Order: sequence, then structure tokens, then C-alpha cells
Amino acid sequence: MEFPQLLAALGVGAFLGAIVTQLMISIRERRAQRVAFLKLQLEQFYGPLLASHKEIHARSELRVSLQRALGAPPTYLDARALAEIHDISVDDENQTMRHVLMPRYQQMADLFRDKMWLAEPETREFYSSFIEFVDIWEKVLSRKLPAWAAVNAGHGEAKMAPFYEHLENVHDRLRREIG
Repeated sequence: MEFPQLLAALGVGAFLGAIVTQLMISIRERRAQRVAFLKLQLEQFYGPLLASHKEIHARSELRVSLQRALGAPPTYLDARALAEIHDISVDDENQTMRHVLMPRYQQMADLFRDKMWLAEPETREFYSSFIEFVDIWEKVLSRKLPAWAAVNAGHGEAKMAPFYEHLENVHDRLRREIG
């Protein structure tokens, strides 16, 4: 092989090598950008929403546990003591709902609105039902809507179960994709 042919062959090889290198760099950069976005979704949207839901769920479970315990007091208590326990329990639960759980629900609604750009399309479909859920609770607690009307309308945590399950599934999937 003559020198000019050798130079041409080396030039073609170098050119092809540069193209392959650029292609690999481009693929790596796109992957890095994708992982960065997934981390953002996880850290700023799905993680905080799921954590808030888990906190609300834990506090609600505790509330149910305490209500069961208070519903079956020792038999030696008289009717007056029973009424007082009931009143304290109801007042405490109302305070917990109004001052602990509702602010957490409101934070979730604010996060959903403010970070909507991080939500996947399937998640955005839950937005209106979640806002409705929070608004109805606000109306019940402010006595603008009777609790029986909310119950008759099918309002309750069970209605939000598909949303909460979706949050957990997306959160776990994002963690797997990042890992």
C-alpha cells in the first residue's frame, strides 16, 4: 500500500472513530439528562407526595386505633366519664384533622399544582379528583358542608386509593430506573 492510500485509509478510520465516539457521547449525555430528570421527579414531586400520604395514613391509622380503644372503655367508668372521654376524643380528632392532616393535604395540593411539570401524564389525571377531595374536606371542617353530604357523595380516603397506589408505583419505578 502506498503512502497516500495509507493516509486516506487512516483518515477514513479516524473519521469513523470520531463519529462513533460522538454517537457514544451523545447517548451517554441523553442518558445522564434522563436520569437527572428522573431524580428531579423523585426528589421534588413523587417522593414528597408519597411521604405526605404515608404520614397522613399513619396518623389516620393511629386515630382509628385510638377510637377503637376509646370505644370500649373499662366497665367501671360511669356515663358521665364516658361522655367526657368521647367529647375529648372527638375534639382531639377534630383538632388533629384541622391542624395536622388538612395542612398536609393542602401541602400535597400545592406541590401537585406547583410541580405539575414533573408529573407524568397518568399522574396528572388524578389532579382534579385530588383537589376535589381536599376542597370537600375543607368545606366539611369549616362547616360549609355537612359531613353527611360528603359521605353521601362518596367522599373518603377509599376514593383516593387509586391515586395513592399510583404514587407508590411510580415512585418505586423511578427508583429502579435511577438505580
